[in-house]
Amino acid sequence: MKILPILLSSIVFSSGAVHASSTIPDGWAGLYKGECDLISPQRGAYLNFAMSLEIANQENGEVSWVLTYGSAPSQSIRNYNLLTIDETKGHYAIDENNGIIIDQFLVGNEFVSMFEIGSSKIQTTYALNSNGTLDVSMDNFTFETIRDAKVGPYTVANYGVKVKQKCRLYKW
Repeated sequence: MKILPILLSSIVFSSGAVHASSTIPDGWAGLYKGECDLISPQRGAYLNFAMSLEIANQENGEVSWVLTYGSAPSQSIRNYNLLTIDETKGHYAIDENNGIIIDQFLVGNEFVSMFEIGSSKIQTTYALNSNGTLDVSMDNFTFETIRDAKVGPYTVANYGVKVKQKCRLYKW
């Protein structure tokens, strides 16, 4: 039960080291708590669990990005760091502190990322709303196409949805 949310949050390997100062984008610092649902096309909503995200400046100059799945005593805590790669381009990354770095881009009020792992492509969004809520979506797609077509010089490829993790978090 705990494996899928963990899989969806710990995903891609980076081939190079990242050296960047870290800053929290305006309005993002804080503790957000709420609930998530796992939803699949075949089963509908089949699992509900607690989630929190805490984004904070640390004394060492780093920015923590701490995800917590579930509730005590079986909660899973992920101590990550938010890296600022190029603030002018909205380029940030989540350093999972284990060799995995997931690049993400701040587009308006949303952090967006797309990455591959194993047999999946995953698109993640963290959307900060003006009312203090944070909507988190992790969409897990098949790695192989389910349909593709060559149209003139272009190939159009389609991927199947495996599961969606949909969360609504509230600022505390």
